[in-house]
Amino acid sequence: MKKGLLRIVVVFLCLVSAVRLSAQTTNRPEIEQHYQKAQAYLQAKQTAAAAQEFREILRLDPANASAHANLGVIAFDTNDYPQAAQEFRAALKLQPRLWNAEAFLGMTELRLGNTKEAKLRLEEAIRYVQDPTVRGRVATDLIALAYQSNDLNQAVDILRGLEKASPNDPATLYMAYRTYSDLAAQHLSRLEAAAPDSAEMHEVLGQLSASQDDFHEAIAQYRKALELNPGLPGIHFALGQMILANSTDEPSRQEAENELKLALASDPNNAECEYLMGEIEWLRSKPDEALKHYRRALVLRPGYEDAQIAAGKSLARLGDVEGALKYLSAAVAADPQSEAAHYQLSQIYRKLGRTQDAERESATFQKIRDSQPHFHALDQGSQPKPARPQTADPDEPR
Repeated sequence: MKKGLLRIVVVFLCLVSAVRLSAQTTNRPEIEQHYQKAQAYLQAKQTAAAAQEFREILRLDPANASAHANLGVIAFDTNDYPQAAQEFRAALKLQPRLWNAEAFLGMTELRLGNTKEAKLRLEEAIRYVQDPTVRGRVATDLIALAYQSNDLNQAVDILRGLEKASPNDPATLYMAYRTYSDLAAQHLSRLEAAAPDSAEMHEVLGQLSASQDDFHEAIAQYRKALELNPGLPGIHFALGQMILANSTDEPSRQEAENELKLALASDPNNAECEYLMGEIEWLRSKPDEALKHYRRALVLRPGYEDAQIAAGKSLARLGDVEGALKYLSAAVAADPQSEAAHYQLSQIYRKLGRTQDAERESATFQKIRDSQPHFHALDQGSQPKPARPQTADPDEPR
């Protein structure tokens, strides 16, 4: 039996004290003994023996809804959906507000092909089910139904409730990743069909090229988007970023700087734009000018990690090691999983002669890097690349 399902059955077992027993109250001690035996059998994964104990309970107390519900879950786990449906219906006839049973009946009906009834029951149950495992399974089935009807917006609505209840649950996060990715792909397909040569379509093509490190093609696509719609929001920033990513020689810096100035003219509160302006000054070996931009970026977006790290490096280059420590400590506090922040902080501690602290930060940096190789592969393969994140030199973590 699956671990999650075993826990669900035990949830039903716990209902024995709340479920109304029939008039045969003299049998209550014997019934409770059968429940204890059933629980022991379930923990030992002896589901057939557990089912027999539940049947004994029903022989003693035919009106025991909890016993029917537990038999339903066991049948569900063995793919005996007709029997599961029969047991859940019997439980709900005796106790209509047994929401876990309602949820499982909905899941059972879905597997029997009764999608309309399944949807109604699942939508009702998810409003009341408290157990996170049951709720997660109900949401999974509702999302599957939304996919069947090609209604991804409904899937998103379900996900919002799940994310609120279980924000760090791996299954919830995976469903969110899949659903939002599919929704994005669906809208992209619609954009391509409706306006294949639009500025927006060329902007998307530029983003896709950038995610594959094809900066030359990204620049070409952004230029085409800009030609079609000079007022396209964010296009000057995106173009400036790609120019700088493609080359950091002085002509490229000047060209990128011009685009970023245009971006700031239309959006003066763009913290990323200020940050990249700082990067250009850093590349020109002007840490004092770079620091001005990084600090403006932090005013616009307090806690901006890249700007905090860059400001720390700039202050260190200018000889203000204590000032650098302040920014880098704040960056680590804001994101304890930041490789770059821990690495730079270790360098500052070495300059301050705090060897123990430096070794601790260096070890933390290496531990984070070693523990997340899959994330680096995904990040490098699918995410747009910043121009030069965290003012990283060639031998430093980015």
